[in-house]
Amino acid sequence: MKLFRWIKGRQSETEYHKFCFLNLKIWKFGFDGYLLEYEPNTELKPHVDKVVGKHYRLNLTIYGKSIFKCEKEIVSLPFLHIFRPDLYTHSLTTQTKTLKLSLGFAILK
Repeated sequence: MKLFRWIKGRQSETEYHKFCFLNLKIWKFGFDGYLLEYEPNTELKPHVDKVVGKHYRLNLTIYGKSIFKCEKEIVSLPFLHIFRPDLYTHSLTTQTKTLKLSLGFAILK
């Protein structure tokens, strides 16, 4: 992952960009941090992230309106979601231009 630059999101058919500001592995622990910028009416289709190990993610909406759906969340507030993207299907639909802070933590095998 390229640090400190905006790149196109991994779901190629969608209009969003991500800015990686953290990508670190210490022993069997992985950490990442992104700013995610979505255009209005962007749809991230339901998916599960492939990670070898246990993966946790915190998404905080900085501005904008969006609808986040996840089968099961650890914390679910209108602006904050903590969930296991490696276990549960999740998706996002934006209503306006949206900026999110996304922090990930993984216990790798």
